[in-house]
Amino acid sequence: MGIYQFTHENRLGLSTIGIIIGFPLTLVSILSILYSDGDTGLLKFSYDLLDVWAFWFIIPGLLLLSIGTYYVYDFFRNLKKFKSLIDIESKAIFIKKMDKIEELAWRLHPKYERIVIEKKKKYKIK
Repeated sequence: MGIYQFTHENRLGLSTIGIIIGFPLTLVSILSILYSDGDTGLLKFSYDLLDVWAFWFIIPGLLLLSIGTYYVYDFFRNLKKFKSLIDIESKAIFIKKMDKIEELAWRLHPKYERIVIEKKKKYKIK
């Protein structure tokens, strides 16, 4: 299994991990920058943890958070489109929209490609 196949099959999980790592990293960096004179609690902890490196930690935090959020949003948007198209009961409409259905299945996950193959078998389409 290559790296491309791994990332394609696990895109949603990797994006979720990016959000889980990116959000606290961004939050702690912002707190460390804004409240460097914090007396207690999370403010002091964030400043002690990052010190002058807060500006450098905010960049990967924001990148992980924004890219992860985009991919999760894109996955669920494509999943919604896919489900609406795959539930079509008319063979003629299914054939007409088959290119879009196959593209969405390819973008989502191999599991959805198998669903398209089963639907094609049901309608006896090659």
